[in-house]
Amino acid sequence: MKAPKFKDFISEKVQRSDIQIAILSKINADNKSVVSNMILAECKKRDIPCYLINTSEAWVSKNDLEKGTLTISNIDGEDTQTEFELSKTICFTRAGVLDDETGLALLSTFENAGAFMINTRNSMLTCDNKMSAYISFERDNIPTPRTALISNEKSLIDAHERLGGKYPVIMKTLTGTQGIGVSIVDSEKSMISVAQSLWKFDAALLLQEFLKFDFDIRTIVVDGRILASTKRISAKKDFRSNRHREATTEPYKLSDEEKKVVLDAARSVGGYMIGVDHAKVDNQLYVLECNGSPGIGSKFASYKTDLKDREYVGPTSSENVIKKLFDYLSQDAHRKYSFTKEAGFQERIIVDGYGPVRAKFDTGNGTLASMFAVDKIDVDKQVVKWEKDGKKFTSKLEGYSEATRMDMVDNRPIVNVNLTFNNKFYTDVPIGLTTKDSRSTFLINRDLMTRFKVNVNPNRKFVLSSWIKRTDDNDTRGVNLPLEKL
Repeated sequence: MKAPKFKDFISEKVQRSDIQIAILSKINADNKSVVSNMILAECKKRDIPCYLINTSEAWVSKNDLEKGTLTISNIDGEDTQTEFELSKTICFTRAGVLDDETGLALLSTFENAGAFMINTRNSMLTCDNKMSAYISFERDNIPTPRTALISNEKSLIDAHERLGGKYPVIMKTLTGTQGIGVSIVDSEKSMISVAQSLWKFDAALLLQEFLKFDFDIRTIVVDGRILASTKRISAKKDFRSNRHREATTEPYKLSDEEKKVVLDAARSVGGYMIGVDHAKVDNQLYVLECNGSPGIGSKFASYKTDLKDREYVGPTSSENVIKKLFDYLSQDAHRKYSFTKEAGFQERIIVDGYGPVRAKFDTGNGTLASMFAVDKIDVDKQVVKWEKDGKKFTSKLEGYSEATRMDMVDNRPIVNVNLTFNNKFYTDVPIGLTTKDSRSTFLINRDLMTRFKVNVNPNRKFVLSSWIKRTDDNDTRGVNLPLEKL
């Protein structure tokens, strides 16, 4: 008789779990940004708890790793205290959070504690620093205007020559939004004088080749999918096309070529929700910049969030863009967590009742349960009796994991065990037991890595735990040494 599958013993994954929203912003509750207001309004319609956290006033009062909660005090400057259950928390990061160490610390705390970030610290800082974004674009062959960092007058003249030696050129501060910190200079004298004026205020600057265009296109990309796009037409009195500079906007339909360039740019900076700005000059596309905290106050065109066709839908309101964003976010499968903590491809874990085990983090392992190679297994109805190194266990049968290896299917009975990793105790971890020959004693699958909240470095071992000698021939790579030496 064919072994029952794991899903026969447990309920199917819920597609839409309860969520709560945290908005990190320097703007207080009486002076919220347009996007923050729109998020708050959409959450109110959906009855989703939503909290605006003023990073200038708030602080972390408790971080309970065991419970998976984070308590933030004085979130609004009025002594309000809120506990966030991190497994269901979506954290929106707005641009002002990057202005000081307090905001960055709160951003890092939410991220490291395990909230789902829109966006992470790294992607926010990459977008915020125009030189970092340019380097990312160059690395990934994204078409972008030629750019050079300038720190003094000598570097300014050299940078101008490397950009082609023509005027006008664009001078930008390394950070800045809404077109602030962007100047156009049309001679060497004006270039030097503008740079000297900004350096007087300790501004970090870059020089960029000037491209003439009357409009650019802002595209909102979410999770590698195009959500909406808008055409931003520069005001006659200003060369910048930011809506805050009185530019007008209208819905814009992207070509297939534009879709590819936009998605490549968003992928390059690594954010979950990115505003990608591009322009077309002499039939050549150029990505101008990426924004990790994009505004959504324009007249947009929307698209189906389908990876296959990305079909154009038509004009839509900014409110509907937020609605579509939450329609997408509310599905559990669309929230893929990223983790900053690095683990080695081999680490020590401690199985409760058995002891320490040298385990391999198998990033290719998508089976229903991690694998534990044991000595004996006896399944009787819903009870599993199993042994490892003389230690005997009796566990409830939770289901079966079907692992395919060399066209052979290994039906592994699944039991729940408790284990410790990186000084944290985990309960009810599903483990598939096997007595078949295996090069590994313990294989950790992707689900358990996600629970551990780690990224795996394929070139390092024992990053988060102490060394333990080998008891199997896992990953010996042909080295002719005794197992205990490896």
